[in-house]
Amino acid sequence: MTRQAAVELRNVPVFSGLSRRALALADSLVTPVSFADGDVLCQEDHLGRQAFIITKGSAAVSRGDEFIATVGAGDVVGEMALLGDGRRTASVTALEPVEALVMSAQEFASVRSLPGVDAELHRIAGLREQQLSTAA
Repeated sequence: MTRQAAVELRNVPVFSGLSRRALALADSLVTPVSFADGDVLCQEDHLGRQAFIITKGSAAVSRGDEFIATVGAGDVVGEMALLGDGRRTASVTALEPVEALVMSAQEFASVRSLPGVDAELHRIAGLREQQLSTAA
């Protein structure tokens, strides 16, 4: 593991239980990206083609004009579209400069095959669906 991403992935709950080898594979499937304050990572109702792991900064999750939650370092966003019908269920907007690791849909599918990752992603998505339905 030669990139800083491997260290950052170890701190993400979804990946914290992975072996060194599995973590190296996950590391090879992500690309670092940066967002400025106010940039939109995910737009509600748009087709989702990527998932993001926030490594630094925070972002607001909203549906319509309603604030749902704040996400930050260690949180995965955009996964619900890739696990579901492909549509974004909420918007995610940077509240400050955000550093993240991005995965395409294909890379995300590969990450899901790592031990325990798919179950954890579905658990998180279930919690998010409850949060969104409560806010509706």
